Amino acid sequence: MSLEPAGFVLAVAVWTVLAVPVFIIALLGWDWFGRVGGQPIGARMAAHWGWFLMELPALVTLPAIYFAANQRQPVSDLLVVLWMAHYAHRALIWPWLVARRGSPAPVITFAAGFGFNMVNGLLFGWFLVGVADYPDGWFGDVRFVVGVTAMLLGAALNIWADYRLAWLRRRQPGRYVLPEGGAFRFISCPNLAGEMLEWAGFSLMSWSLPGLAFAVWTAANLVPRALWRHRWYQERFPEYPKNRRAIIPGLW
Repeated sequence: MSLEPAGFVLAVAVWTVLAVPVFIIALLGWDWFGRVGGQPIGARMAAHWGWFLMELPALVTLPAIYFAANQRQPVSDLLVVLWMAHYAHRALIWPWLVARRGSPAPVITFAAGFGFNMVNGLLFGWFLVGVADYPDGWFGDVRFVVGVTAMLLGAALNIWADYRLAWLRRRQPGRYVLPEGGAFRFISCPNLAGEMLEWAGFSLMSWSLPGLAFAVWTAANLVPRALWRHRWYQERFPEYPKNRRAIIPGLW
């Protein structure tokens, strides 16, 4: 793999453009993966094992590339640590504490996630070892400060909402759950909104093309899912709050 900037830019551009049809198809409801209410095709597997295998490439690929290259710098070190913190939780904690073990999920969904995480890890690793050159004082740059703040707030919202939903489900096993409390008073999917904010912040603090591509892909995947989930809540629960939005309080 060449580390020339032109090849890098082309690879990231192609990857980013591919998010557009994914977004459109999901909005139209053509859902092979079972992410926006469709009927997924193919075999199923235990959800906790699927989550683990799906998130593992991201946890392994980027750190392996970065540390093997031995081209470390403080900003890149922090970016890798934050990346690893997110995916360590997703691969090593979330599947075993929260994922519903009694609910087999489509293998195709996890296979798609596996490929997605592999590509993102490769592209960001490519950026850090062959392209990134952060100036002195980057930690004080407004892009870094705003980005890291957004990432941490988004991660906190994402984790809180996921565990809040898990707690509500444990209180009412075998029943559909009306989400309530905290950020759920304003939006239906604070977990998805938090994840989008998290990776938008990461894109800004890293000021990188693969970071931007990841943020675009995250929105392409999660916006249709949030809109579908919001409609599902409205249809399932007649008492669902009329003023609650899908992902942006008061707007959308």
